[in-house]
Amino acid sequence: MKLSHIICILPLRFLSKHAFCTVGLWVALVLQAAAQIAAWDFTDENTAAATSSAELFDEKLDSANTVTRGSSATASGANHSFRSSGFKDDAISTANTDFFQISLSAAAGCNLSISTLDANFNGTASFCVAPGVTGQFAYSLDGNTFALLANPFIMTAPGAMPQIDLASIAALQNVPDSTTVTLRYYASGQTKTGTWGFSSAAAGQFGLAVGGTLAASNLPSLTLSATPSSFAENTIGTASIGTVTIPTVLASDLLVTLISGDLTEVSVPATVTINAGSNSASFPITAVNDLLADGTQTFDLAASAPSFTSSSFIICVTDDGDTPPALAPGAVAFVGFNADGNDDLAIVALMPLAASDMIFITDRGWNGLSIGQGGAFADGEGVITWAVPVGGVPAGTVIAFNNLTNTSRSASLGTLTATGSFNLSGDGETVYAYQGTATVPTGFIAVIASQGTDPITGTGLNARHIVYLPNHADVAAYVGPRNDQTDFAAYLTLIATPTNWLTEDGSGDQHNNSIAPDVPFDTTAFSLANISGYAGWAATHANHQAADADADKDGVANGIEYFMGEAGREFTPQSSVANGKIRWPHDPTAVASYSVATSTDLVHWLSATEGVKDNGDSVEFTLPSGTPQVFVRLEVNLGP
Repeated sequence: MKLSHIICILPLRFLSKHAFCTVGLWVALVLQAAAQIAAWDFTDENTAAATSSAELFDEKLDSANTVTRGSSATASGANHSFRSSGFKDDAISTANTDFFQISLSAAAGCNLSISTLDANFNGTASFCVAPGVTGQFAYSLDGNTFALLANPFIMTAPGAMPQIDLASIAALQNVPDSTTVTLRYYASGQTKTGTWGFSSAAAGQFGLAVGGTLAASNLPSLTLSATPSSFAENTIGTASIGTVTIPTVLASDLLVTLISGDLTEVSVPATVTINAGSNSASFPITAVNDLLADGTQTFDLAASAPSFTSSSFIICVTDDGDTPPALAPGAVAFVGFNADGNDDLAIVALMPLAASDMIFITDRGWNGLSIGQGGAFADGEGVITWAVPVGGVPAGTVIAFNNLTNTSRSASLGTLTATGSFNLSGDGETVYAYQGTATVPTGFIAVIASQGTDPITGTGLNARHIVYLPNHADVAAYVGPRNDQTDFAAYLTLIATPTNWLTEDGSGDQHNNSIAPDVPFDTTAFSLANISGYAGWAATHANHQAADADADKDGVANGIEYFMGEAGREFTPQSSVANGKIRWPHDPTAVASYSVATSTDLVHWLSATEGVKDNGDSVEFTLPSGTPQVFVRLEVNLGP
């Protein structure tokens, strides 16, 4: 596989900066000129003025052609830029007042449709250094309530953001001349006073561009509304009533198509009919209770019908306080159980675990209902909390939990704490591993049970995630294969197979009676058979994801981290730049080839034939002299 991923863009005058981006991000580095209706060229601007006027502004727009700053986006002058020193490190929120803003409205008799957003950025290294600047656009149709667009994007060096496709945002299509669309850009970086903003890389290149169309409109308009317009995600039944209205009564039925802007938050019927003789129809809006701690989500509902101008309405759904589960069912599995002595358990990680992951273990009874729909643990019993150690845990690692009934409890890796009295019963027990909080799960991961009466329903787990021991087993240990699967997830089936376990069930304390199984449990790591190269690395470090995916969400593709010898569980450090040389880490055992390319305009690239040196554990490139600006990228090829 050819990974033509740019992993480093370094202008000579910004040697302290470091960028990671994929081809998908790279193609947006050259702003698209097609169908632009508004664009700003910041060349030769070096001012802290409150506004900047557009160089391209469609004649069918009647709004102001300026980009402005929010009240706390303190103006900052810089060459070829429109910047602010007011951006902070406080995350993205539409409540923030540090933003850039533009407004677009169609002239009388026209409809506005917005299809793309492009922007180029520049700023100080301290603000955009890895893990980078998080940026996100938002829009409003009333100038007050804003909805975030697309997903946040991360930049660790000057350059262009990924192009944002808005064609699927119904609220931004066929906007009538009576409505003004307000667009805002929010940023959150690595300092509290970041100098960051729009910039033109060269004369004639736009630093901000809006693509779209302006078309004549002579169609009657639908009107869409909802009461209430804001509600909680855990609202039972109908959360709101939507209404579509047309200006006049029709002689025949009108079928109106409805679209929810976010199906993970709200569902609506596919259609609603305005009956002949009526000019309106109502429909139910239902909240979707997700398991994410995602705050208040603002998005649009849309309505359309033949021979009518479409309409949209903004809905707000408030979160009910969920903590997002980071790990899927089967991320770990139980491989040891001891209800005698001081109680012990063992688990195996079947995917990489990050230092931020936390797993709760309890033998409290589950009521069998689904999470978010009344599912809950019974009172009493204790909860063990295991925090993954710094640096994470690779897939295949076995972790032993010992002496769980007393204060000397310990884990072979990470940290254990306890709430309440944790005491496993030899007369039948069910132990749940989950995420969330000690008392409120947001996602189950694994179960081990020495009885079949406790409910597993509502946990979202299937048979591969559950180990059923013989009834009333006191001590049990997995003794099946640990090195013959080509996928860690395949071990789930083996671990859930009763014949792959040794158990004891008798009187007295059997946890260390010299009759297998005994404690301590076997902590030999699980491994993969006949798998090497990138596939082997991805199995251990990236949960089998593709080379062009990004397992740890740091903006660096898995294949690049494999080439560098990174673990794929934390942010990849910057490549070092010193004495006119760039150095990238290189794992000499990685099965991959590489090349270095340079450019002076981010458009035309030449493979470097000189100045490249392989040091075994690093790749080094000497920057060419006498060039006022140069960009450098490293390309990795994992294929033949």
